[in-house]
Amino acid sequence: MIEPKSLIIPHLEAQKTCYVAYSGGVDSTVLLYEVGEAAKDLKCNVVAIHINHEYSKKSKRWEKHCESFCKNYGFEFKKFSFNSNTLKGSSLESLMREERYKIFEKVLKKDEILFMGHHLDDQIETLLFRMLRGSGLKGSSSIPMKRGLGNGFLVRPFLKLAKYDLIEIAKNKKLKYVEDDSNDDIKFDRNYLRKEVLTKISERWPNYRKSFSKYIDNHKTSYEFLRETSTQELKNILDGENIRLDKLKEYESNYQKILILNWLELKKCKLPNSQVLDELTNTFLNANKSSQPKFIWGSKEKGNYVCLRIKKGILFKESNL
Repeated sequence: MIEPKSLIIPHLEAQKTCYVAYSGGVDSTVLLYEVGEAAKDLKCNVVAIHINHEYSKKSKRWEKHCESFCKNYGFEFKKFSFNSNTLKGSSLESLMREERYKIFEKVLKKDEILFMGHHLDDQIETLLFRMLRGSGLKGSSSIPMKRGLGNGFLVRPFLKLAKYDLIEIAKNKKLKYVEDDSNDDIKFDRNYLRKEVLTKISERWPNYRKSFSKYIDNHKTSYEFLRETSTQELKNILDGENIRLDKLKEYESNYQKILILNWLELKKCKLPNSQVLDELTNTFLNANKSSQPKFIWGSKEKGNYVCLRIKKGILFKESNL
């Protein structure tokens, strides 16, 4: 097993303060402990962020456990809460995630880091989940180790470690953690994948984690190469910051989609899944020269949407009003 501390130290250089998303479960408990160990030599202040979803009757008990753990190990403890029962939408799982990330974004100052305890098993679940939702190339590359979050960065140092590795560390270090019974509730998509699908896969292919890990790495390499080459090609079809449709039509249909995705990513837009990408590509590339079609995806209610339009053969993004 890879030494956890070695996965964390490279991200702590030049950091005076770092944050750890701490639910009290085994993943975040091991992460908080290991970040604390790594931070000692670098004189970096470690702050644990605990978010109470008020979803379980045990939520308050878990919050107190987390506060006690931080006190015992000398970590600064910050707690936040929201009532998940008031959230409205089709997927409570996604809604709670959105609320958590809003809190994280508010906490992080410029270039500060938030560590999260996602591991290899989470990588695999995410890959399967996104494939079932029809995600495109980027989505199928699974979870990035580091990405921007608000004014700072989100870092997941444990993506090469399996869940059982973290459980073993907790056992050896005698770290106490809570067990969230909602993780067994298969009405949540990820829990269903974990409890029902991956359990069956492991029975037939015990070494499936190694195979999935190799696939994820290979896919990521291919995606990054394709992204780099398409970035160069993108320059050939731009008119300022917008796309010339006559130039875009010179490329093969699948590559047209890659160029559009790259352009949207550069504009920091919400990326469409593969089905939406097919629809918007057909809308614009099959449009009459005299027409000015527009295409919208995302949620207008939340302000998280994208509107594209054609005018005089130019594809551009409209500002969200």
